[in-house]
Amino acid sequence: MKSFMKIFAAVFVFTALVFALPLGAEAALGDKPDPSGAYIKYTVDVKKPEGETLAYNWFTMKKLDYVFEKGDLVEYDVMFTFNETGWGHIDGAITGCDATPVFRDMPGVTDQNSVRLNTSLDLSDYAYGVWYHRVIDVTENEDHIGVKWVNFQIGCYPISDELEYQCVTMYDNIVITNNGEVKLVIFKDESDWPETRISTGATSHCKAKLEMDVFSDADLAAFKAAEEAKAAEEASRAAAREEANASREASREQASIEASEQASLESSIEASIREEEQASKSEAEVKSGGSNMVLIVCAAGGIILIVVIIIIAVAVSGKKKKTEKTAETEEKK
Repeated sequence: MKSFMKIFAAVFVFTALVFALPLGAEAALGDKPDPSGAYIKYTVDVKKPEGETLAYNWFTMKKLDYVFEKGDLVEYDVMFTFNETGWGHIDGAITGCDATPVFRDMPGVTDQNSVRLNTSLDLSDYAYGVWYHRVIDVTENEDHIGVKWVNFQIGCYPISDELEYQCVTMYDNIVITNNGEVKLVIFKDESDWPETRISTGATSHCKAKLEMDVFSDADLAAFKAAEEAKAAEEASRAAAREEANASREASREQASIEASEQASLESSIEASIREEEQASKSEAEVKSGGSNMVLIVCAAGGIILIVVIIIIAVAVSGKKKKTEKTAETEEKK
């Protein structure tokens, strides 16, 4: 009976949790990229005049009118094919933020690797040639609670000395999540591609095309292989760093031991020198004391001799005077 009650309670709790979830809510994304199905393909051909380093382009993809709530995260997967700054960002117009009218310049907002949102910044360490899952905490700055994201834009602001080149940037799984729940899907699959015409914004020295494409199995296998190769490379670099750190630490320890031994040797030598100096000083003091004693003895002996001589002289002189006196007396008689 008790076992039955435990099973019943477990089933009840599970059912309650299931029905407590918002209807239609999707599970939040993981912390790794997961490209699949359809994706947004942003192809940009750059052709600049001699001496020019900047180019830019923006597409407005769809209307959002989403109001940010506390805890909202903007997440997406991205990869690009040209190694430079200015690729892989997203953008859009916003209202309700006194500091800026555009998503890319929201103050204090970064992704999980502390890269800010501006399209001129560098994501190449993370998204060049491999998929990168980007997570942006919009309301970490609480001033952004209540800000409205008006529309969704994809753009680039490449900065390169190359005058002519092409870059393809791929986006997938663009969503807003909050506390494990997908609040808004901007793009995940074919059904999220807008039916209305996508407008082109400002452009300079760029010929750009925004379209939807579908990953092939070969594409996904190549992405996975590239991700595994990058992970292996990072693991190898980490192991090399650990080995170098261990070697440096061992060198420091050895140097510390050698320094300690040297200090101990120097201390021992100094102590030996002090002992020798002390012994020499003591010996000198002994010799000096002996010499002084000899001098004192000699001086004392000399004084005694002088006293004896004086006594003898006095005695002799007294005896002589007595003899003389006796002689004088006898003569008088």
